[in-house]
Amino acid sequence: MRVITLECPDCGTVVAANELEDNRIMKCPGNDCESVLRFDDLPEDDQSFYLENKEQYRL
Repeated sequence: MRVITLECPDCGTVVAANELEDNRIMKCPGNDCESVLRFDDLPEDDQSFYLENKEQYRL
């Protein structure tokens, strides 16, 4: 399994791809951070890999 994450450009909080994909658009969970993170912010190859292998990322 490949770990796919996105780092908030404002505060550095790391969010997993599965959280981004579930919500598509979400407020950064970092303390006092108002940034909006999107699944589309992930690099294209990470998006494709995640979507093709979604079942590996479910608990």
